[in-house]
Parts: sequence; C-alpha cells; structure tokens
Amino acid sequence: MKIDLVTPRNSSFESSAKDLQKITSKFLDNQKLLKLLKYSTFDALSKPDLTNEEKSAMLNNNIRVVPKLPFNDSQESVVIVTFDSFMENGNNPEFRDNIIMIDVLCPVSSWIMGDYMLRPYKIMHEIDGMLNRSRLNGIGKVDFVSANSLILSEELAGFTLVYRVINDV
Repeated sequence: MKIDLVTPRNSSFESSAKDLQKITSKFLDNQKLLKLLKYSTFDALSKPDLTNEEKSAMLNNNIRVVPKLPFNDSQESVVIVTFDSFMENGNNPEFRDNIIMIDVLCPVSSWIMGDYMLRPYKIMHEIDGMLNRSRLNGIGKVDFVSANSLILSEELAGFTLVYRVINDV
C-alpha cells in the first residue's frame, strides 16, 4: 500500500474558528446566561441587562475559548468552550466530527440562588437550550451527550457539558 505524503489533504479544522465564534455569539446574546455568569448574587436574574460594553468585557473573561482559568477572591462564574476528539467523517472526509466540551465553573459560595436553584444547573439549562439539537455554521447537528461534575478546588466547581457534532453533509 502506497501512502501519498506529498498531496495536501483537505481538512476542516479551520471551520472550528467559525463554530467557536457562533457559540460565543449565542452566549453573548443570552442575557440570562450573562447575568448568571456576571452576578454572584442569588437574585442575579433580576439584575439589569448588561450593556454592549459589559458584554464585550465578558469575552475572554467569563466566556473563554482558551482553557486557562485565573482565580481570585471576587471570581465570577465562567464557561470555557473547547473542541475535542476530532475524527474523520465517514461520509465526507473533508469534514471532521468532533466533541464540544463546555466547562461551567462557579464559585461554590455563589451556587445557591434561592428556591433550591443551583447556579451551575441554571447556566447549563441556558447553554443546553441554545446548543442541543442545533446547527452551527452549516455543520451537522449538535447533540447532548453528558454532563459531568468538575471540582477544581474548595472554592470553584461546576460541570463539563459534552456535545457530539456529527456532520451529516
């Protein structure tokens, strides 16, 4: 069997940038999600909507696409979006199927919001409502796979949401 190492292969890893942009745009357009991330109080959802300037400041702070997380005493809640487990699509080798992982991290001191509602669950509800069974930039359907607990320290914990993207083109 001969393997051609000279001819460039088609690959769709570059489409990940568009998908990340679409996901972060959806997050930035959701005022409930933004309030849950920004305000650590139990009444976060009753706070005023964030301004465009405040929304812009949340990108790369509360909404991240790089898996680096600084922590300080006044930490707000954070979501980190990463792509993982890329594999060739069986129907079209120019596309890659993959997993989207979204870490939802909240200071443990801000988990309780009232009426037994826990902040990470409310954040996951907003994210799942935007992504599950949706399409991003013409790629295949995004399907929920799992939510797994993620405990980083005594002060910071949450969940990792896992979604599967199968390109059905």
